[in-house]
Amino acid sequence: MNYINKIAGRIHGNLFSIFVFVTLFITLGSGFSLAENILPAKLIIKDKFAPGTQPVIGKVISVQESVIIIHSGDASGYKADKELPVFEQDTIITKEKGRIEILLNDESKLIIASGTKLELTKSVYDTKMKTRSSLVNMIIGKARFLVTKMSNFSSSEFKVKTKTAVAGVRGSDFVVKAAPGVTEISALAKTSLEVTNTLWPDKITLLSDYEKTTVKEDSLPSSVEKIPADEIDKIQNELGGSIGSNISQGSVIINKFSGNNLTNVAIGKGSEANLGTIKIEGSKIQGVIVNEGTASDVTNVATGDGATANTSSIIIK
Repeated sequence: MNYINKIAGRIHGNLFSIFVFVTLFITLGSGFSLAENILPAKLIIKDKFAPGTQPVIGKVISVQESVIIIHSGDASGYKADKELPVFEQDTIITKEKGRIEILLNDESKLIIASGTKLELTKSVYDTKMKTRSSLVNMIIGKARFLVTKMSNFSSSEFKVKTKTAVAGVRGSDFVVKAAPGVTEISALAKTSLEVTNTLWPDKITLLSDYEKTTVKEDSLPSSVEKIPADEIDKIQNELGGSIGSNISQGSVIINKFSGNNLTNVAIGKGSEANLGTIKIEGSKIQGVIVNEGTASDVTNVATGDGATANTSSIIIK
């Protein structure tokens, strides 16, 4: 009988693992084909934006396709557009093919993929008192959080909460994928991240650069594992900064050119240099070169392989 019970337990465990995998694949890997279902029932979408009643905590810096903003206590939703303000307790919903970048008042950035629903629950940024306290409640979906480090602040806290997990940082670059019953959290460059299950907040798992963990609803975070290089590339391509939007004036970026493609392989000044893979004109470079990036212009300041790297200025498309 004990042998049968052990076999039954293994089968049950395997079935649960298959369920989790299928859930992640359907919701996270397939681009949320059921994204329409994350909209509240009978929600009225208005074209003309109206401000919320809560404090302004940031603004939209880039938006693609259909993204909806819902203010706290409002029965209507509004189509997101560039430069619109976002308010504390706003709910952001990205429908199929939707994508949005939000810049918070503390210069932290949220890059939100399609099929995502999250609430900007709390964002207190007080330069006089030198305090920062932010909380993002992520219902479902995928987003990247580039959190500004406040080294001279007396109190600095930025947390992302899902149904199963909490990720807490002071200044980091990380990605959260939330699906029913499971959350995957990935730390990117120069990151130190504390991850817990919501049921056991005192049991902390630490993530460092390019490490990830999975948190199921009834268990502690999984063993920490390194993020494969191809997965890092996918993150950069899907959740990199918008093309031409926010490269700092005078920043230095290391790029890899191949034919008419450019892939960012390291950042200089600020995480806004993460462009992923984009198209360029006027170059047939093969190799790695260092460029000075200003808006959508790139000026070559160091050569890679051969004289073909000496292109002076080129235009990023």
